[in-house]
Formats: sequence, C-alpha cells, structure tokens
Amino acid sequence: MKKIFQWEEYLNWRKMSPKQKINLKRAFLFPFLVYIVYFFLSKYSIPILIIIGIYFIIRFFNRNKLSK
Repeated sequence: MKKIFQWEEYLNWRKMSPKQKINLKRAFLFPFLVYIVYFFLSKYSIPILIIIGIYFIIRFFNRNKLSK
C-alpha cells in the first residue's frame, strides 16, 4: 500500500526509471482506451448481440446434422 500512494515520485520525470515512465504513460492512456471501448460498445452493441444470436441459432439448428 505504501508504494501505491507515493505519488510524489511520479512528479519528477527526470528521476524516474524507464519502467516507471512506461507505467505512468499506461495509467494516463487507460481512460482513453476505456472511452474508445465504451463508445464502440454503445454504438454497436445491438448489431453484436444480433450476430451472436444468429450464430447460436444456426449452431442450435445444425447440432445434430453432422453424423457418420
């Protein structure tokens, strides 16, 4: 817990190790990734559900047709 809340060490960019710099960049870019995923799912959730539903319907009707 002590290491997580030491935000003072993230304020000095020049003293940070390369690993800390990458972690900081990831932490700052994560909200943008979440926004992109949220936007995509909010716009295309109904077509995705329809495609998944069609897939399961086709799978249900074809489950016993393949036999030797």
